[in-house]
Amino acid sequence: MYGNGSLIQKYQEQAVNTMSRGEQIVVLYDEVIKNLKYASMLIGKGDTQTAQKCMKKCRNILNYLVVVLDEKYDISKRLKAIYSYMIGQIVITEATGDASRIDAIIPKLAELREAWSEAEKSLHTHGSNSNPLPGHTT
Repeated sequence: MYGNGSLIQKYQEQAVNTMSRGEQIVVLYDEVIKNLKYASMLIGKGDTQTAQKCMKKCRNILNYLVVVLDEKYDISKRLKAIYSYMIGQIVITEATGDASRIDAIIPKLAELREAWSEAEKSLHTHGSNSNPLPGHTT
């Protein structure tokens, strides 16, 4: 019999494996936004060690999003520049302990997340689930 942790992990893997590419990207944005907000709060409370872990997770996700960009789309170049800028802001925050830089990119990430979410909804509305969203190849 599986332990509760194992069952939860299997459920989470199943959920991710059944998501569309667009849905996966939205979840990644959610994770970055959540962790940046948490890191900002932790920095404010003086817990830089835990904040560093949150920011590292965000850098890893944004680096992943850069790697999976499909260069055949013009938007990919813009997304790469945006992600690179955000990674830089996170690195500066890690170095300085000043959360204002990550606070400033959270609304931008929320806008990108909303755009991906709307694009994903549009694909489902038009019955074209098999076509990936332009930009990412996940």
